[in-house]
Amino acid sequence: MVEHIGASEVTRVAVISCTDWQAVAAQCELYSRKQWFDAVAVLHAQRVVARTVYAAKQGVQIGMRRREAQAVCPDLHIAANNKERDRLMFESVVRAVGELVPLVEVSTPGVILLATRGPSRYVGGDDALAQRLHGITHNALALLADGRPIVFGVGIADGRLTALVAAHAADGGHLVVEPGESAQCLAQLPVSVLADFAEIDRDVVSLLHRLGLSCVGDIATMKPSDLVGRFGPVGLELHRLARGYDRHPPITIAPPPERASTHRFELSVEDVNVVVATARTVADELVTHLNNQGVSCVRLHICMQTDHGEQSDRLWYQPEGLTAAAMAERVRWQMDAWIATRGLTSGVVLLRYLPVGLRAREGRQLGLWGGSTQADEWAARAIERLTTMLGSDSVRVAQWRGGRDVSEVFALTPAAVVDMERRAESVVIKETVWSGALPTPSPSIVYDEPLLAVVNDASGCVVSVSGRHELSASPAHVVIGRHAYNVVSWAGPWPVEERWWDPLRQRRAVRMQMVLARDADDMVRTTTHAVVMVLEHGEWWMTARYG
Repeated sequence: MVEHIGASEVTRVAVISCTDWQAVAAQCELYSRKQWFDAVAVLHAQRVVARTVYAAKQGVQIGMRRREAQAVCPDLHIAANNKERDRLMFESVVRAVGELVPLVEVSTPGVILLATRGPSRYVGGDDALAQRLHGITHNALALLADGRPIVFGVGIADGRLTALVAAHAADGGHLVVEPGESAQCLAQLPVSVLADFAEIDRDVVSLLHRLGLSCVGDIATMKPSDLVGRFGPVGLELHRLARGYDRHPPITIAPPPERASTHRFELSVEDVNVVVATARTVADELVTHLNNQGVSCVRLHICMQTDHGEQSDRLWYQPEGLTAAAMAERVRWQMDAWIATRGLTSGVVLLRYLPVGLRAREGRQLGLWGGSTQADEWAARAIERLTTMLGSDSVRVAQWRGGRDVSEVFALTPAAVVDMERRAESVVIKETVWSGALPTPSPSIVYDEPLLAVVNDASGCVVSVSGRHELSASPAHVVIGRHAYNVVSWAGPWPVEERWWDPLRQRRAVRMQMVLARDADDMVRTTTHAVVMVLEHGEWWMTARYG
């Protein structure tokens, strides 16, 4: 198997990348509230997913647990993962770059990509364009942070991967890789860059390491047929990336006719939810049309026009392909940013989808059990309808975050920011066991406000726990409000000691699981139920209930 790549497939691109934008956006949001923290980290599933440069210098690393990060940097400010905040904060940068280049591509907040052919000729070459983009981005970020330094880079090269690597290597400046030198630039880099910058699955990268392919250049020297034989279609993408070309080449089959999908509203529409509902219907038709042609869309041009002639254009990129839900979601993001930054003087009268990047569908191998079902698809459809009817923030879905406290394990996230189709197809989260967490299964009801309780032993004395986590006696009776229960069985205690280094936020508690019944006769009835009891500061609380 030999793949021939022509010169027409080599695309000269520029990338503007702000390292750890999530943390920078959180930092700028704090500044808008008259607060400023040099050390900021964003957590997801109780692990650091982004941190500011100052926090990184203090030793905070990506993937650290919350406790470890606060131990190495006691003055670290923890911010929640907020995708809407990241998008809206970055919109001012996108708008500033859009004044120079009319159509830019945003794959994720913090990264902007644009083709350099026209802009480079206009400003006088790649070096001049890099300087111009650097200046524009610097001024836009300075307005967000009141002139405080925010590290970002500008990279220009052949292909998305090399340009993105160059932007990160610029370390606050700009870097231009000469035409034809992308493969040499990537050759000595570790294969981990494929996961960091090209969204290749980390399991695949780990397997490359185990096979002895430690550098990107090692992959480029292999035969494409060998990589395809071991990794399937991903092997061909690995070979392309290693040689400095984009992961998705121009489509090699005839494009389906009438790819653009346009909807004209009879009356101008100002309600975002109505526009998104219509966008979903149009997206369903487009995705069905593309599926019938055996292709999927990885790069989408969304255009919206208002009754007064205002227009918003944006390119969106998703390497795994955009589902109908993802397309409608991008419309919401684009319109929210449009309203927040520029404002609309009239309603939307036109919506257009134009797939500009297609790839052949490779199919999907379903598991024998544990995968998505028809019920999952029905549930996703029902959630989307409710979101359309009630608003973007009215319907929330559970998102696993991890943690030791049952109130921290799951968080409710607006369904509007979740691709429910891809969520239904996703693999169950692997990291479900936390050190010090309660054993599975998780309780089905978690109280926002724990219920005060009294736990007594058989003699009527309050049960206590010693410094060595030993019970003073076996619990026999529990009083919660006006109701008294007998303890049928119990398990524990399990201690929790957190943030011992911070006198203001340190926590020391003990948890137990108990099965309660009203009296001895209730033991054989279904009215018995299991609860989670927590002893903290000398008081017992019921924090969760099973079933």
